[in-house]
Formats: sequence, structure tokens, C-alpha cells
Amino acid sequence: MITIAAALVVAGFAVLALLFRVQTFPRPFWLWALFAAGFVYFEWRSVEINDHLMVSPSVMVALTAAVIFGSGSATLGVAVMGGMAFLHPRNISQRQWFQPMANFGQIVLTATVATYVLEAFLPAVITRGSIWRVAVGSAVASSVYGAVNLTIVAWVVKRVFQRRDMRPWSRMAANHLPHLGMGFLGGLLGVTYYFVGPVTLPLIFTAFFVGHMTFASYGQLREAQEATLRGFIKALEAKDLYTRGHTERVAYFAQMIAEEMGFGPTRMERVRWAALIHDVGKLAVPRELIRKRARLSDAEYAVMQH
Repeated sequence: MITIAAALVVAGFAVLALLFRVQTFPRPFWLWALFAAGFVYFEWRSVEINDHLMVSPSVMVALTAAVIFGSGSATLGVAVMGGMAFLHPRNISQRQWFQPMANFGQIVLTATVATYVLEAFLPAVITRGSIWRVAVGSAVASSVYGAVNLTIVAWVVKRVFQRRDMRPWSRMAANHLPHLGMGFLGGLLGVTYYFVGPVTLPLIFTAFFVGHMTFASYGQLREAQEATLRGFIKALEAKDLYTRGHTERVAYFAQMIAEEMGFGPTRMERVRWAALIHDVGKLAVPRELIRKRARLSDAEYAVMQH
């Protein structure tokens, strides 16, 4: 764990040192500081949309800022912004040290690669004819951002936690589409600022908050699904003491079997959910029949079947 954290920190600082040598820091400073504060804020407000998978509209903040900073300053400005978001308030409250160190290197590397890709699309001077080029480049950069971030996080989790503390992430394709759209919108927002000026900042940050609410709504819906399943399980356990612990064990072994069969994360999640509610029919059966120790009569057996 220490080796991985140290390697990510060293890699992050090495990348920043190189960028300071080859690029100039964005100007004006107040504008960079404003977007840096927005990036850190949304990283702190990230939403869990999957098991231990946190997302936020910070990529839209980063790419909007990158377009505004322009080629020759964008990658450095965004990489430093990313490095500032390494420490989360929960890391302090829970006295965590590994997560902040890993986050620093992970975010700096991710931001650097994604913004460098965007710079390849940025013209020296943005014209009306190059707007779509910038927007498409921002969408591509957003896709790269998500891919690099996911790759680094998955690599760290696999080596540190040995996949014991999390389930494989499901619905990644569906989750990637809003991320891609935010990148595209980020490019357009950057172009809007480029042509109109600081008066557009309230509109730009409103778009950031709308993006945050989109992820928050999805996270709440997913939590509602999990809460519904937990409610079924509690109701079953209250009605049949045998079910206590049995449901979770069935779900655990079903997931292991699905993994051995090569199921993808989404199919594995469906198998787990199905296993969790496989005894839900007991809710419609009278408690005295469930707990009866003697042989069921024909009438009682008919009730069980229905």
C-alpha cells in the first residue's frame, strides 16, 4: 500500500514539474483560482453512483477551464487544479492517509492526459468555424479522462484491496454517456466565455451545478433501489428466522458463480439482486405455515404454492 501511494505521489509531482518547464501558468490568476475552487468543490461533493465509484461534474469544470486557458497553458492549469483536490474532508475525519496520496497522483495524471488530448484540438485562435472542433475535442478528452481515471482506480483497488471491499462496477456504458456529454458541453462553455467574456461565468457555473444534480439524482435512485431490497430482506428476516443471513449468503455465492462464469459487471449485479429477493414469495405466506415443524396438509401446501 505504501509503495503504491508513494509511486502515485512521485508520478504526480514529476508530471507537474515537467509541465512547469514546458508551459506557462494561466492568466489571469483570479480566473484560474475561480475554476480551481469549483473543481475542488465538486470533487468534494462527488456522488456514489456505483459501489465505491464516485463521480462529479469536475471534468466539465476542467475542460471548460482548459478551453479558456488555451493551448500552452491548459494542461498545466488543469493539472494543478486536479492536484489541489487530493484531500477530501472525509479523509480528515476518518484519518485516512492512503486515499489522499493516491488521489493526488491519480487526478494529476488523469487531468494531464485528458487536457493534453484536448490541446491537440485547440486552434491558436478560436473562430466561429472551429467551435465544433473544440467541442468534439472536449468530448474526446472527457472520454479519455474517464478511461484513464477508471484504469488507475481499478489498478489501485485490485492491488490494495484484492477486490474484497467492492463489487465490479456495473452499467459503465450508461454511466459514460453523461460524462461524455458533460465534456462536450464543457467545450461549448469554454468557447462561450472566449467570445463573450466574464459575464458568462454565472451561466457557466449554473451548468456545473445542473451536472452535479444529474449525478446526485442518479445516485439517489440507485440508493432507493438498494433500500427497497434491504426492506424486503428485513421483512423476510422478521417473518422467517431461517432467512436471517441466508439471503446474503445466497447472494454472495451467486455472485461468485457468476464471476467464475465470466459474467460482466451488469449481469453480475442482476444476479446478486435476484438472489437477494429469491425468497420474497414468503411475504405472502402466513407465518404459521412458514414456521410449522410438522408435515403440511394438502390445503396448507396449496396455500404455499399460491
